Amino acid sequence: MKIREGRQRARIEASSQALLRLSNRGPPRTEFLREASTLLFAASGADALVAWLDDGERTFLWRAEGGGRLSLDFEELRVERDAPLIARALAAVDATLPPRFGSEEGALIADLYQVLGGRLPSVEHVLASSERTRSLILLPFEIDESNSGVLQFESFANDGFEQAELDELAEMARLLGVAIANRRAQAARAERVKELACMYAIAQIGAEVDSAVDDMLQRIVELLPPAWQYPEVATARIVVQGKTYVSRAFDVGPHCLSAGVRVGGATVGQVEVFYVPPSATLKRPPLLESVPFLKEEHHLIDGVARAVAAILERKRAETERMNLQEQVRHSDRLATIGQLAAGVAHELNEPLSNILGFAQLALKSTDVPDQTRADLDAIVSASLYAREIIKKLMFFARQTPARRVRLDFNDVVRDGMTLMSTRCRDAQLNVSSNLGDAPRWVMGDPAQLQQVLVNLVVNAIQAMPEGGTLNIASGEHDGWVTLEVADSGPGVAEAHLHRLFEPFFTTKEVGEGTGLGLAVVHGIVSAHGGRVEVTSQVGRGTRFCVNLPSAGAGANGEHE
Repeated sequence: MKIREGRQRARIEASSQALLRLSNRGPPRTEFLREASTLLFAASGADALVAWLDDGERTFLWRAEGGGRLSLDFEELRVERDAPLIARALAAVDATLPPRFGSEEGALIADLYQVLGGRLPSVEHVLASSERTRSLILLPFEIDESNSGVLQFESFANDGFEQAELDELAEMARLLGVAIANRRAQAARAERVKELACMYAIAQIGAEVDSAVDDMLQRIVELLPPAWQYPEVATARIVVQGKTYVSRAFDVGPHCLSAGVRVGGATVGQVEVFYVPPSATLKRPPLLESVPFLKEEHHLIDGVARAVAAILERKRAETERMNLQEQVRHSDRLATIGQLAAGVAHELNEPLSNILGFAQLALKSTDVPDQTRADLDAIVSASLYAREIIKKLMFFARQTPARRVRLDFNDVVRDGMTLMSTRCRDAQLNVSSNLGDAPRWVMGDPAQLQQVLVNLVVNAIQAMPEGGTLNIASGEHDGWVTLEVADSGPGVAEAHLHRLFEPFFTTKEVGEGTGLGLAVVHGIVSAHGGRVEVTSQVGRGTRFCVNLPSAGAGANGEHE
């Protein structure tokens, strides 16, 4: 007997030391339960064991069976929390009660608590987790000030435990509580290190200036699975603005933790982490409870979502800044060219008028030879063409005084299309007009606004030399009157879109355009306090949208 007790004590001491060493490593919960079960079997000689553990706000049941091949089960109990753990998780105290821990454990435990009358049981009770169990020892233990547990050793033999073993096994239960508390502390520290490392790496990615957003988000999503408690079965996905970024071997699973990505007050995507079913190659898959994510992991995924949002915000701000800088540069170029154009127009206007006047006087002579008359006609035609170019230059440079009146922009469009109808028909264009019956009131110069329409229509005609469709529509919204002129031509390459309103820039063949028509449109519309927008798809056509401030129904009068 003494020899048996000595051997038992030696096994318990060895297992206790190994248990404490195990807890110092802070392994994941699944690994800890497996190794701790092996040590408890070695110390007690039991055939099965059960433990109830409080984990803050939840209660877990841990079952293990030895017999040479360890099997492990782990689940969350749905039990009331207003009674002591040992009373909630207890076994039968009356031999007449069923000696099994069956599927009705919730109701059974509640009934037993009534039987107990609120008393805490002592160390010996009977509750079998297996039909083969013949004897059992149940031991309460403390994990920390707010958490406790109950450890149950079972034997498949009658009289499997002796009274003398109680103290040793009670000490083993106490050490299990110490080990669990220590493991939780070590594991929590390890998890915090992983989480901080993850957030630090994300912050470094976010600080990169030259990296593309797609590359940054892909690298971030790869950082997420290793930062979670069970990285071996974790996958991650980031979905923002219609694009999806996934980690390696991505799959969805029954357990998901997610957080919304909010930019500018609106949710534009999600960050998600999944625990997926373990693959066949994973020898020791983790045991996942119904809520396997830690509280800290909820904070972590919120932090990741905020970091992703900050990256998107910064990239959006950079894009807007670059667009504004380009607009400023473009405006400066236009202003400089406008000044140059005004000077050139004034310098050319007087000599051109003299050339045109003298040529027309010469044509009135009766004794002009036919060849000379033909040459003079050519001089007059060229002078008139040059005068039109000068007029456009003066429009672009805003040198032509504007007469502002309150007018219906639809009337201006109808008058302009009447002038252009013959040319559209000759160009074999199918013209579709959708102006509506309601007036579109604006303050402007009728002649200049008609010039805007004519130039846009001429531009569309030149873009469709083989014929096509021309759509013209007007509208009004948010204090703006709009005019859309869309063609079905070949479109404009994206690289050329930002240059369309530059003077003398043209994508047409030599002799088909001066490159001033759209510049004049831009100048007139800008002088009226409006803006011109252009969109185009190669092979599908181009759309110009003129936006002018609405004069509304209450505006009246005219002013210079």
